[in-house]
Amino acid sequence: MRTAGLHLAFLALAFLAGPFTLSAQPATFYLVDIGHGNVAFVVSPSGETMLLDCGPGYMLNRIYDFMQQNGIKKIDYLVISHFEEDHMGAAAALSKKVPILNWVDHGESAVYGKSDEWWKQRRGPWARPGMGQADNKRFEDYKAARAAGRHIPVKAGDRVPIRGLDVVVVTAAGQNIAKPLKGGGASNPVCSQVEKRAEDDAEDGQSVGVVIADEKFRFTYLGDMTWNVSYRLFCPRNLIGTVDAYLVTHHAQSMSNRLGDYYAGLSCCSPAEVQGLNPRVALLSLGQQGHREGTADAIKTVLGVPGLDMWQTEKITGGGEAGFNSKDDFIANIGGERAEQVPFIKLAANPDGSFTVSNSRNGFSKNYPPRK
Repeated sequence: MRTAGLHLAFLALAFLAGPFTLSAQPATFYLVDIGHGNVAFVVSPSGETMLLDCGPGYMLNRIYDFMQQNGIKKIDYLVISHFEEDHMGAAAALSKKVPILNWVDHGESAVYGKSDEWWKQRRGPWARPGMGQADNKRFEDYKAARAAGRHIPVKAGDRVPIRGLDVVVVTAAGQNIAKPLKGGGASNPVCSQVEKRAEDDAEDGQSVGVVIADEKFRFTYLGDMTWNVSYRLFCPRNLIGTVDAYLVTHHAQSMSNRLGDYYAGLSCCSPAEVQGLNPRVALLSLGQQGHREGTADAIKTVLGVPGLDMWQTEKITGGGEAGFNSKDDFIANIGGERAEQVPFIKLAANPDGSFTVSNSRNGFSKNYPPRK
């Protein structure tokens, strides 16, 4: 009886110590090189895994290979920012290879069933016959796959219940949080430099955006949030506050109105957003070719944050962003022969706000102390 009592007491102490043991493990973020698109794995101190977007369908094997190479066996929460190919195209097929337990998104597609004429007006030089039908089929496949798991449609202010991290949805379906997060709410003086643009009625503006916190460490990803949705989130008050790491919105896409006001409204990374967040590091997922017809405005705004380091999945040689690269040490894929190991940028964060970012290609890493 005495032995049994001691055993129960030990179990009780172990249970009480559990949260402290978990919080001692770093929250780990992996930004995977898939070209143009987003795939960001988040491994909580609890061991649960969240995937922020799932990349295009043709990158399925690359995503799966990354998981195998890095010991990720399942996805506890798949967060799909919005229903476009480069963010969710591989989701349905990936679910046949690995378990995806919870599917988090904004609900229904804003573009499902749209006519070819609608697509032509909004995709301009990128429009092609059958684009609408292909998009419909992709969303139907996605819905069938998520029906096999637990679907969690979210709105601004909701939380993704991954154990060990605080994940707040700050924007979804074109609506933002009504009240500021802790540390947010201050007047944003940069708003006077930002003018509103055309509204987006497609999927980019519906993006689910999150702020992920491990005590003092803060990370944000806002999907392909468009110009005006961003304006309302950061102006006249910055509802988020500052963050340590910023997965750059919309792959740093910036479009002039040469193609029309609608395209200008799809741009990201206004000074109000980037300076309001004031990140210490920016993580950029953009393919080698950059944005055809794009400008350098967004990437220049990001690089203009004092003291910021930008880590990239690929070295950019084309589009409007060509030439605006960090040093090679900060880039996972600098070109050349395709590596057997899938390149990635890794960020390991501690509850005190310190973190380390490293490059899988060359082992280069940099430590960032807690923010003062």
